[in-house]
Amino acid sequence: MNRYLLIDGNNLVHAASASKKLTVGETEVQGIYVFIRMLRTAIGKYPMCKPVVLWDGASWRYMNFPEYKGNRDKSDTPSTKKQAEDRVSAKKQIPAIMKAVTLLGVDQVRASNMEGDDLAAIMGDRYAARGDKIVLCSGDKDWIQLAGGNVLWYDPIKDRKVRTPEDIETAIKVKVKSFEQFVEFKALCGDIGDNVPGVGGVGEKGAQDFLEMFGSFTAFTNGCLDGTIDPTTLPKKFRDLAEDEDKQIAFSRNIWLMDLRTSKRPAPVNLTVTHGEPDLARFETFCRRLMFQSFLTDLPLWASVFPAFRLEEAA
Repeated sequence: MNRYLLIDGNNLVHAASASKKLTVGETEVQGIYVFIRMLRTAIGKYPMCKPVVLWDGASWRYMNFPEYKGNRDKSDTPSTKKQAEDRVSAKKQIPAIMKAVTLLGVDQVRASNMEGDDLAAIMGDRYAARGDKIVLCSGDKDWIQLAGGNVLWYDPIKDRKVRTPEDIETAIKVKVKSFEQFVEFKALCGDIGDNVPGVGGVGEKGAQDFLEMFGSFTAFTNGCLDGTIDPTTLPKKFRDLAEDEDKQIAFSRNIWLMDLRTSKRPAPVNLTVTHGEPDLARFETFCRRLMFQSFLTDLPLWASVFPAFRLEEAA
């Protein structure tokens, strides 16, 4: 049995870049510095796992739904302007982060038509099917749906964990009975961060109540069709789901946008695996150039968290 730590590179780098600004000259480097710290912490927390960083390519979802994540570059308010600036800063720092990850001996994976979410689903399911154990390291709640059995979701930003559907309520205050219900919950509510609107009129509490009452959207619509459910006796927000075709279409669209295992997911294109090339001397030069002095006080000890530099292996 193998163990893997699948790390959401883009999620971590955006969180890192939004931290207190650090500069070398006029170049922002806080994303690089904090990302490396977060990476080291995650690897140290799960030392038996082989770490792999997954990066976003161009999403196939955008090709089918052009509005997908279209809100992320808006800057019409101070808040959205700050978020847009953080994203630009993060993007500029990714090449240096990828270089640091390589020098620390950690593998990286990217496909030109997929987000890291899709790669986590493909790789996580493949590894779990053969009996391996997987930790999904991401602050993105979309990854929760991939948990269960040998797969754990770990949020390194807020230190939250999910392995079972019951854990979801503790982690993010959403009560569902299965990971499938969690996907339907998201489809009903939508996702503001990804610019995917919900079906309208339901909300988070309503979505949880709906799934508690009917189990799934399919069971609900089938019940309405066969007469076991009388829509006229239901609250308007649920009655509309049975009678409003636009809401039904919106739900179906959201399912294929949010279900990381959807049959609409294409095969990876230009799948690239960048193997780690551990080189502590070059990493030291990298850190000196960017003035990351805290890493250099005792670099061999600091780096020993990473599998390529574990002290017991060198002994």
